[in-house]
Amino acid sequence: MFKLTLIFFVILNLISCNTKTKVLNTSQSLNYKVSNASYASNYLTANYSIIKGDAYTASRILDGNFTSPELLEIKFLSNLVSGKFDIADKVSRKLKINGKNNIFYDLPDYMLKIKNNDIRGSLDIFKNEKLFFKLDDLNDLIKFWIKEKENTKKYLSKKYFANSSIHKLLILENFYDSNELIKIADLISKQNNLNSHELLLLAGFYFRVDDIKKLKDIIKTRLPNQFDKSSIINNFSKQSNMYIQIQKLNVILASKIYNLINEDNLINNSYSYQKIFLEFSLFLDPKMDISRYALAEIYTFEKTYETSLKILDTIPKNSFFYLASNLKKLSIIKSFGMDIEYKKLLFEITDIWPDNKLVLYRLANYYKSKSSYQKSLKIYKKILDHYDSNDRDLFLYASNLDKIGKWKEARVLFLELLKKNPNDTFTLNYISYKLALKNQELELALDLIKKALEIDPNNGYFLDTLGWIEYKRNNFNSAVYFLEKSVSILPRSAEVIDHLGDCYFMLNRKKEAIFEWNKALKYETNTNTIKKIKDKIRQHDRLL
Repeated sequence: MFKLTLIFFVILNLISCNTKTKVLNTSQSLNYKVSNASYASNYLTANYSIIKGDAYTASRILDGNFTSPELLEIKFLSNLVSGKFDIADKVSRKLKINGKNNIFYDLPDYMLKIKNNDIRGSLDIFKNEKLFFKLDDLNDLIKFWIKEKENTKKYLSKKYFANSSIHKLLILENFYDSNELIKIADLISKQNNLNSHELLLLAGFYFRVDDIKKLKDIIKTRLPNQFDKSSIINNFSKQSNMYIQIQKLNVILASKIYNLINEDNLINNSYSYQKIFLEFSLFLDPKMDISRYALAEIYTFEKTYETSLKILDTIPKNSFFYLASNLKKLSIIKSFGMDIEYKKLLFEITDIWPDNKLVLYRLANYYKSKSSYQKSLKIYKKILDHYDSNDRDLFLYASNLDKIGKWKEARVLFLELLKKNPNDTFTLNYISYKLALKNQELELALDLIKKALEIDPNNGYFLDTLGWIEYKRNNFNSAVYFLEKSVSILPRSAEVIDHLGDCYFMLNRKKEAIFEWNKALKYETNTNTIKKIKDKIRQHDRLL
């Protein structure tokens, strides 16, 4: 039996969408015999959909009454991965009738029993089998629930105070007065590894015991900036907020499943595993938006962007994860190069969250990409004025000052950054390269970039800066050495290639120079730079 489980695990790993995954060979990998054109079409199309990470499409393709064990296996798998556990359960029963046997076929039944509150029945399903995916952790919570439900003495064990979790706390709250559990909650609140969902669950507990101060402190200081913190605080008491109620077992288990997905020893598992259990989390609690967001992230990793966007669209406006979902949408749309859609969504988000730091970053970067440096500078100044400033914010502000021609002011800020962190390689490189471009303080520039390369010796951009400084110092042979090394690391950087061409020209290697300039044109996108490179080619091509 365990051997069969391992085989199924291998299949799941094969079908998880990975750019290196190859299409399963129908005759060798699974020994399937194609008997007719319809069978072949269904099999190949569904199999291909699963391999590229789209189990939803595969389940639709196989939404019929099939009898072939081979097609039934794919139908089972596609419905399991896409969260259609009732269909997967029916298919698994057919597979068992056909002599197929694998403990994975019992998984939908396990999930359905938990969903339907037959928790004792769920414990019986795998009692004689080795559990997978840390389901024993899930079963421990189920056993804890049963134990406390049967605890007629209603006595809180001391071990709950010394060793508890947010999930056990929420179970206890179903059987004890919330005020009796405050000390346990306070111990849990001291843990540093609570995720965003756990923090909101804890905030909900403090809401129920009327400790609004602790609620606000959790939201303000411990939730990341992907959350609209002021809105969460203002709307926490609304009935639509799932966190204000005492949580039932299904919600607690759904939360635990999300945690299992994010544990270090599980997060690198097959995407298919993660999808199954995130769908399980949503099956138990359709309002588990953090699981919905995590599921969309997986489809993004797989480059199944359309599916990812559809999932993110299901996160409602009143969800505390709505801002995070829109930021993720922005990233996906940007990766598609959909400039019009990106701009539209960005300004819609800005209208809703005009003061959110992450939204302001996106807006500033948008203006910077459009060379509207005055606008981006204004936004970075707003970030510095309204938020606790950090080195990154100051760097962005200083670089924008430089963009609008205020290099002297920017230089002062960059040097301040280096005083605070002498090993800040990005600042070391920025100052060095800027001085090289201005042909100023070249010895200082040389010292700074050498320090950056001591820290990061194979950084192509740093090598380009060193090469360009040597070029400005008329050390052309040395410049060529570093620029050639930089090009080998950054073979598609138009700027580095252009620099190398300039260096070749100064060494009278004119044919090589023109070759490099022409190559730079393949990758350059800035129209002004393209014109300058073409002018160099035209000017010097006549001399050959």
